Amino acid sequence: MTDIRAAGTDDAEALARLVNTAYEVEQFFVDGDRTNAEDIRAEMTHGTFLVAVSPDGHLDGCVYVSARDATGYFGMLAVAPDAQRRGLGRRLIAAAEDWLRAAPRDVVHILVVNLREDLIAFYERLGYMRIGTEPYVHRPVKQPCWFVRMEKRLKRDATASAAGEAEAER
Repeated sequence: MTDIRAAGTDDAEALARLVNTAYEVEQFFVDGDRTNAEDIRAEMTHGTFLVAVSPDGHLDGCVYVSARDATGYFGMLAVAPDAQRRGLGRRLIAAAEDWLRAAPRDVVHILVVNLREDLIAFYERLGYMRIGTEPYVHRPVKQPCWFVRMEKRLKRDATASAAGEAEAER
């Protein structure tokens, strides 16, 4: 069984390789790597990478999660090609949502490139709604594209809500 844990800075090189391999499917519209170890370490100062680790210690997947102001965000969801189609992406999304509930955040935002219609449909099946667009300025593009901004309201159970309210009162 694959375990999910928070990544440390010593995971940055492996995370960059994982993300870049998983994001090769986007080469039809962008040039260059998605990230590098330096960028991963920089993101770690603002949020957390949750990593899925196989029993042999191999990183099978990851997701970046951060609590931004009153809302949460996750991105850079990546699953190694040899670990895809086993539900690991959904497990990582659930872990990110749980992390945000514990933050506590009631809303999560994500950005999906409009050309990845399969991903937009996937997130809609998970309860995410389209709420707008943003320019795509991350990497050089081969064709016009933009981000679709999506949002999901996170429900917390009564125990988590009571704990969050108690923490807020302190």
